[in-house]
Amino acid sequence: MLIDQTRLNLRVLSQSPSDLVVVKPAGMATELTRDPKRSALISHIRAAAAEGVQPRLVHRLDRITRGVVVVALTREAAAFYGEQIREGVWEKYYLARIPTPDPRTNPLHQGLIGRHKAYIKEHEKHASLVRSGGKTSFLEILAIEPAPGRQGQSHALIRLLTGRLHQIRVMFAGLGLPLVGDDVYGGSLDEGPVFLEHTALWYVDAHTRELRLAHDPHDPEREPLAPALRTALRAVLRL
Repeated sequence: MLIDQTRLNLRVLSQSPSDLVVVKPAGMATELTRDPKRSALISHIRAAAAEGVQPRLVHRLDRITRGVVVVALTREAAAFYGEQIREGVWEKYYLARIPTPDPRTNPLHQGLIGRHKAYIKEHEKHASLVRSGGKTSFLEILAIEPAPGRQGQSHALIRLLTGRLHQIRVMFAGLGLPLVGDDVYGGSLDEGPVFLEHTALWYVDAHTRELRLAHDPHDPEREPLAPALRTALRAVLRL
């Protein structure tokens, strides 16, 4: 095998001649400029790689975000996936925990389901919404349902259509619904920890050229979801 999975303290979803698909834990950096302790995701994977194999990142998740990461295992696969991303081929789905929307007290909460557009200016370590001069950014809110056991909080199912820095976090803050616990963008630490998960990805496999779904429907680290949200997730993933 190109990657010795016994040396990885990571949840592996699949491995092929072209890639390794893992679940990055929340709190782990995807990559660090300097990483002497090999604490970043890519460092763990490179340490477990066979001689001559050079795993390459083709996309990244924020440190606070958990979920699916595809790591290319060949130069050719990295180039192939990079082109897919540039062409918008990948379908990326996220789950986030937010305050329960209340259109009676905040008109921004009207018509949340559907496609949203914003202009985002990326700074070194954070992002902001601007009226002009930013990168055009899109996401689609597919469903919002109450979060089991969390009064006043809900889960949102999101399709991310562009990949800007902190896009989901800053766009939900702009809607008056900062992610619970995300104090960088206006969330309250008193309401609990952040939950943001890249839960599923449709992509074309670089080796077989077949359409693949990277998703674990039984991920034990995923927060409990309401039955209606689980149904919505299965529907959008065509399961």
